[in-house]
Amino acid sequence: MSDVTIVGAVSQSIAVLRQEVAEANVRAYGAERKYAEALCGHGSGLPAEWYLVEHRDTSEGAKAVHKEKQDLFTVLKAAKHTNPSTVWARVRKYAQEHMEGPKGETATAEGETESNGAQPNRSLTLRYVEELTLLFKAGNRAESKTDKERNAHTYIGSALAALGIDLATL
Repeated sequence: MSDVTIVGAVSQSIAVLRQEVAEANVRAYGAERKYAEALCGHGSGLPAEWYLVEHRDTSEGAKAVHKEKQDLFTVLKAAKHTNPSTVWARVRKYAQEHMEGPKGETATAEGETESNGAQPNRSLTLRYVEELTLLFKAGNRAESKTDKERNAHTYIGSALAALGIDLATL
């Protein structure tokens, strides 16, 4: 009889621990998503597509991303996290989903999404950021501009700012 009681007690404590694991994962998931979305925000100081920065990239924007990654690793290691790289990979994935939408969905003209199982198209926001950034950089490189080109360059900069892009990082 005592064996049955011990097994029951063990099963009950395992069930409690299992529930704690599930709740911790839900909290971690939410915290990682919020962190990823905040890094995509205007005040983060990171480039618009920071989640695509490669490890070997040494640009100014990439340096800010690498610093943020190291700061996160420091905090995770202090909390005795066994694999900070997996957390960083999930944060990058959540940021990409936040900016581009989940895989398998494409944005329609009305802003709704359709699931098609194919590779996702770039979101409208991402297209604006990418294409306006190219135009803005080309305008910055131009040695001379007409009045119309200067005016357009100003509007392109305003459009990027409206999308939350810090022009100083471009």
